Amino acid sequence: MWIYHLFSRVTIVWIVLSSLLHPTTSLFLYTATELYRLRCYSAEPPPSLYPDQDIVHRPRPKYIHRGSRRGFRYDDSKDIRSFWTSTPRAARKTRRTIDQSALTSVSRSTSSSFGGNELKVGLLNIRSLSNKGLLISDIIDNSKFDFFCLVETWQQENDFLELNHACPPGFVYISQPRISRRGGGLAILHNSIYKTSPLSVQNYVSFESAALLISGPTPTVLAVIYRPPKYCNTFISEFCAFLTHLCTLSPNLILLGDFNIHMDTASNLLTRDFNSCLDSFGLQQYVNFPTHSKGHTLDLICCSGVTPWDCTADVIPISDHKLLSFNVDVTLSKSKQQRLMSFRNIKKISPSVLTDAIADFPPSDQLTSPDNLVSFYNFELQQLLDTLAPLKTRTVSFTHSAPWFTPELCQLKTRGRRLERLYKRTGLMIHRELYSEHVHLYKDALYAAKNVFYSRLIESGDGNTKALKPPDTLPGSWCS
Repeated sequence: MWIYHLFSRVTIVWIVLSSLLHPTTSLFLYTATELYRLRCYSAEPPPSLYPDQDIVHRPRPKYIHRGSRRGFRYDDSKDIRSFWTSTPRAARKTRRTIDQSALTSVSRSTSSSFGGNELKVGLLNIRSLSNKGLLISDIIDNSKFDFFCLVETWQQENDFLELNHACPPGFVYISQPRISRRGGGLAILHNSIYKTSPLSVQNYVSFESAALLISGPTPTVLAVIYRPPKYCNTFISEFCAFLTHLCTLSPNLILLGDFNIHMDTASNLLTRDFNSCLDSFGLQQYVNFPTHSKGHTLDLICCSGVTPWDCTADVIPISDHKLLSFNVDVTLSKSKQQRLMSFRNIKKISPSVLTDAIADFPPSDQLTSPDNLVSFYNFELQQLLDTLAPLKTRTVSFTHSAPWFTPELCQLKTRGRRLERLYKRTGLMIHRELYSEHVHLYKDALYAAKNVFYSRLIESGDGNTKALKPPDTLPGSWCS
């Protein structure tokens, strides 16, 4: 034990002498070998560098973020290191105010011929329009379509009866029948309040087409196409030529039709070529759901310059294709024909006031001639009528209703709407069959009621040419 104390004292003396003889040498400057040797002779823990224990356990200072000047605290007690702010973020002062005097109101056009319109457009592959015209008219009227495109009308040249039946009151149409052989055929039905003009397009071998130009500040081209299912190697080249012609007319293009291309099969070569052709002309295809009864996407809506919305497909029992409908916002020019109507509000005349006013008429004793008395009373009554019910004028638009539409047809129509809602809600096959049978029944009832009405009209007007005179306006047509 005494040897250990002696060695400790010798070590201390050696350290003191070393510090005196070598003042420039640091006090605690040791090599690794010396420190390893000294560790065996130290029985006490090494002295603390900080004699004040409060300084040793002093908490870590908060971290101050330079950008936001916010304080953060750390928590190292767990395996996952966390930190959080201890000061709220101060509100940023942008020192910016709005100068209302520098703002100007949006200029408005002084012309009332143009206006923003929300058009509803429909497309249907009808698979023969024969005996379906009245039902199509009923669909257009119920759904409030502004433009309705028909594909595969199967109409012959100069055959306009079913197209006239398909037009609701105030609608006109353009048609493009297939002349060379049976089948095919296109038609565009639209409301006559919009200014349109048919477009002359080239006849192509691989597909049929019909188009019209809707006037406005920026005209809109509406085109409908039918491509037969038989493969034709010239379709892509002819379709590109067709789009080149339409794109030179207006930047706004709405292209509809039955292309008979399985857009739901992305690996199909024709599908890839068709999509590439649309992309090259800036057209976008918006139908991503089945449009055929077998689950394929054949009927398409392609647009450029405008964006359709609310695209839907509804089952129509008279065709194996679904009815496509969508809305689009465009600015169009209207040509609505209005009439100036004059009227008097006679219902507001009180009988007691009228009686008192007639009693106050000036005496007519001096008038002995019947003609003079009639002229006197006519003049006084006219003055009284102008006072109690003055003549008013108003510009109105007239629509021609269907006089043959009976209350029984109205009940059938209501029942059909209920069956349609039931089928859409449940999706059951039994409800679909009930709805399909009712649609065919309603179609036959429409034709029967119209035939009965006009047959009675002809029988009652036998020998009376005025009774058999057609109405002033009939559905118009442009045939190209």
